[in-house]
Amino acid sequence: MNKIIHLDRTVMPQPAGFETLHIAMPEKITLDNGVKVYLIPDENQEVTRLDIVFNAGTSFQDKKLQASAVNDLLAEGTSRHSSYQIAEILDFHGAYTDYFLTKDTAGITLYSLTKYYDRLLPLMGELITDALFPEEEFNIYTDRKRQEYQVNSQKVNFLASRAFNKLVFGEKSAYGQVLEADDFGKLTRQNLLDFYHKRYADFYVILSGKTDKTVLQNLNRILGTVPQQKQKPDALNRDFILPEEQQELFIEKENALQSALRIGTLSIPRLHPDFPGLSLLNTVLGGYFGSRLMSSVREEKGYTYGIFSVLQSHRHASMFAVATEVNARHTAAALEEIKFQMHQLCEDKIGDVELQTVKNYLYGTYLRNFDGTFQLAERFRKSTELEVPFSFYKKSLEQMMQLTSDDLLPLAGKYLNPDKMKTLVAGNVSEFL
Repeated sequence: MNKIIHLDRTVMPQPAGFETLHIAMPEKITLDNGVKVYLIPDENQEVTRLDIVFNAGTSFQDKKLQASAVNDLLAEGTSRHSSYQIAEILDFHGAYTDYFLTKDTAGITLYSLTKYYDRLLPLMGELITDALFPEEEFNIYTDRKRQEYQVNSQKVNFLASRAFNKLVFGEKSAYGQVLEADDFGKLTRQNLLDFYHKRYADFYVILSGKTDKTVLQNLNRILGTVPQQKQKPDALNRDFILPEEQQELFIEKENALQSALRIGTLSIPRLHPDFPGLSLLNTVLGGYFGSRLMSSVREEKGYTYGIFSVLQSHRHASMFAVATEVNARHTAAALEEIKFQMHQLCEDKIGDVELQTVKNYLYGTYLRNFDGTFQLAERFRKSTELEVPFSFYKKSLEQMMQLTSDDLLPLAGKYLNPDKMKTLVAGNVSEFL
């Protein structure tokens, strides 16, 4: 007979400790044409994910909208298939494609049952070597984007995001460029073809899920024969950041019922020794639903439905920012409360209970983000984009779990002082001022 165990439910169980996050480095192979392929296998899957990544983000473009237009129009027709036929092939095989674009990279992600890869890989090869960017599709695309721009330009959140990007990185920098109304008429189909032939001939691949011998053979047969440039594209002769001297910016949107607020500054890269501590502080301040900003500005004050802080990393620069939209009549009070919460972190140590709660949240988030082959592929793609080792995630988590309130206090004073940051308000600022 099994012994019955009587639990004392009046006593809280001891919390579990933090275990080591195990992350295996993907295997690297090389196709016949020199293309690097990173393998993250899971033989229990019947699905394979393919990421084709190009150094073709917005910072590489010579004209605004160039990078996004090329990436968005890849599947709008090749010499062999129309856009309708491409969509029909993907739909027939139950496949899904996603086109991603950042400031540094662009690319295609394909999800499909592994057994169909022999039929779908040739299509992927077409998209990256034989896209035509038909004039009619190009015109429809630019008209649609122009209309979206006009609609979004009436929203304070859109105005704030654009202006803050310019304010932090610099309007004339590669990272600070944003679309303006007259940019839509400056782009031509030839601009797309030039960018495509220059930037989409050099790529690497991440293959995750089922990566059996047949898939690898088909991959080499299709993508391993794509001609590679004999010389890599010239290094970008441009500045990625040219920060504006202006510390405050107020954008008038007459009769706006809400104000969009931004407070932030250039920040440190992920490989900086202070990054784990700053990441932990960012979570305390506004990085999750139970953060100080959410608890104060949303729950206690009722100024907004949502507020967050973020550490946004790019290959050549990083930014810290607090962002929210508040009821217009609470603009001044919300700004004051945000700065108060930041000053609190700079002046007072974080309590043990709060710090443990945030560590538990971060630990669970890391476990979830690395749970499964496709999640690993997503994280690996990001680390490769930022040119940081894949082991960064494991080391960063371990360092965060060891930090104390005493460690974090000087870091907050160093990086989270709102008096040293840029402030932007978009809305009915005449009432606010």
